[in-house]
Amino acid sequence: MSLVANYQRLANLPTAQALCIWIGLPKLALYWPALLALAILFQLLRLSSNTLSSLVFGSRFDALTTRQKYDWGVRFVSQIHAIIVVVFAVPIFFKKELTSDTLYGFNNYAAGVYTVVCADIKRLGLGFVIHAIASFGVYILSFRPSLQYYGASFIMFEASTIFLNINWWLDKLGMTGSRLQLYNASALLSLYLIVRILFGTFMSYSMFKDLDTKGTQTSAPIYYFYRVANHTVLALSYYWFYLMIVAVKKRFPPARDPVRKKIE
Repeated sequence: MSLVANYQRLANLPTAQALCIWIGLPKLALYWPALLALAILFQLLRLSSNTLSSLVFGSRFDALTTRQKYDWGVRFVSQIHAIIVVVFAVPIFFKKELTSDTLYGFNNYAAGVYTVVCADIKRLGLGFVIHAIASFGVYILSFRPSLQYYGASFIMFEASTIFLNINWWLDKLGMTGSRLQLYNASALLSLYLIVRILFGTFMSYSMFKDLDTKGTQTSAPIYYFYRVANHTVLALSYYWFYLMIVAVKKRFPPARDPVRKKIE
């Protein structure tokens, strides 16, 4: 039996379909096998990343603590995940089923991308866990279907994650304060401001404007969950942006005036 046939067999299991309908996510029935397989794959990548990183970076990686090695693996998976979802989310903005119905439209391509999004849960401190839970809840609800169009907007947040991970790696490889880290930090702050602070705030406003005027199929509990999740994620984004600015200033203090330094 082919892989496709086996997949269809799992997706068509009456119990799985009934369960998806019962939890209010009928569109998930076709995608739950992929979600489970991808979640396992990402965990295997995390577990194998230490061996690969030790071969590539040698003693600099081996000298890290056990916790740092774990975080390294999580960020390794995060980097792969971020690149994939950002690239493949762009076409979602142009899908006719979604542009014609920004709240309840459904598109199979978008569902496939959101399956990948839901498969990786980051576990790097309380803030990241809260962010991950809020994001997972919003994207899993897209299988009602709901907010598939707007989901692509918030995937763009992950574009800044790519540079954030690089910044963390440079610190752990002894390149703190290097010119490479300066260039990366400049790209990180610029992209973070654009995709998370400006674009994210604007699309949040647009989404809730749509929900408030046309969200007749969205129940009150789900609506308020969207509110809490969105405001939590945006608040964390603003707070993290402040912390990043502080960190960059600390790593790259402004050069002192040589004339003033000589007088002192």
